[in-house]
Amino acid sequence: MKKFFIILLSVILVGGLIKYTYITNKSKNMDYAVKRYFTTGIFNNYKMYNIETINLSFSNGSIAVVKVEGIEKKLPNKKVSYNAFLEKNSAGTWKVKKVYTDQTSPKNQYQ
Repeated sequence: MKKFFIILLSVILVGGLIKYTYITNKSKNMDYAVKRYFTTGIFNNYKMYNIETINLSFSNGSIAVVKVEGIEKKLPNKKVSYNAFLEKNSAGTWKVKKVYTDQTSPKNQYQ
């Protein structure tokens, strides 16, 4: 029984390490990093059901500003728009540092 738990724990740790490495490698692509940030996470206040457009507003290679439009996950699934500030770390992966609600988009537009 003790061997079973050790093997199970090892499999879980190796699986987690493989998943972390995969996500880190894929996050070198800015588009993937933005989609992952806005569509995953249990406690994500900016979680979207569907991303319609991603428009790059500014980038100098190490920082970027991206406008993301789509349908929010919370009911009644309003159309929302966010401006995301991204930063590239020393490993070359993009991280979303700050999200701002876009004030120019209509707030009560339903799909």
